[in-house]
Amino acid sequence: MKFKVIKIPEIPGPGKNFNSLLNEIIWKGNELIDPVGKSDFVLNLIDLDKPKAYVRKGQEEKVISIALLKTYRTDMKSACYIALVKTLSNMMFTIVDNGRNDNVIGYSITPEVGFVRFKFSPEKMFEYMLPVISSHFVLKNKIDPDLKIKEDQKIPEIEDLIIFAKELKILGVLPAPFPLTKYLDQDLIDHLFRLYQIKGLSYGNLSIRNVFYKTEGTSFWMTARGVDKSQLQGLGKDLLLIKGYDEMDGAMQISVPRVHDPRTRVSVDAIEHYLIYREFPQTGAIVHVHAWIDNILCTTQTYPCGTRELAENVVDLLRTTPDPGRAEIGLKNHGITITGTDIRDIFTRIKGRLKLNVPMFD
Repeated sequence: MKFKVIKIPEIPGPGKNFNSLLNEIIWKGNELIDPVGKSDFVLNLIDLDKPKAYVRKGQEEKVISIALLKTYRTDMKSACYIALVKTLSNMMFTIVDNGRNDNVIGYSITPEVGFVRFKFSPEKMFEYMLPVISSHFVLKNKIDPDLKIKEDQKIPEIEDLIIFAKELKILGVLPAPFPLTKYLDQDLIDHLFRLYQIKGLSYGNLSIRNVFYKTEGTSFWMTARGVDKSQLQGLGKDLLLIKGYDEMDGAMQISVPRVHDPRTRVSVDAIEHYLIYREFPQTGAIVHVHAWIDNILCTTQTYPCGTRELAENVVDLLRTTPDPGRAEIGLKNHGITITGTDIRDIFTRIKGRLKLNVPMFD
């Protein structure tokens, strides 16, 4: 892979830890190129208190932001997450070096709020980076206003999604959307939407297999991207019909009513839900939350949300379960994906079992 380094002028020299990471990345076969070139990923060296965004050249260009500190901060997690958002990064690292070679500590955070502390080494840091910089997003939507639904028509799947999304809030696993407007100016928000079709950050999603509306192949109803799941506004706004996947173009195919929000896009996890419904016909509903259930199968890599690699990893693990249509799969440093015969089956099974804190693994 090709990569480049962007650093703030205030840092005259990145330091030995950054340079050792750079050497490790090159040693692993990656090519450092000129900052103006087209790359697969970018190392964005930032000031943690005044982070600046790198404006990507394309959707597949991943950004890894890195801050270098001499002392630990008590607000490390929140500071890192705010910097992650402000820099529009796929991953954020902070390296704390107090001058003792045996006590250099690294902190890693992702948009899914997987926050991990580790003893720094260039090998370990590259190991964390690799699933992110080598993965492939499936974020594009092909929106087709072909959904013919009467204005007052009740759709059972939509009604259930609205009801059970509120249930997630009652269970305490549905944080409010992260307020992008608090940390980004409008130009950066517009850039984020142009690249990733994301108008906000929120956590958790739900879907139900489509049986109400006649379509060909695999289809399902799902919550939209970046919306408050506890206050879903209805079809064509916060809820969408996914009618397929265009593999050649890497885009989810979405069916909406003639009157709809033109900026609405399906959840970034739609590719994962699509593959599960396609591979396991007995699956009637899927719920993803940033919570945990003890003693479940778990992915071994921290692939980002919305990537083909994460979706395929979950499907592979489901194949090993006694009943893929009624299973729970852990997503490393992230949360869980739960399948069920229907949405009520899922909520009956998880009641009293969910833990709000996702365990972090190095």
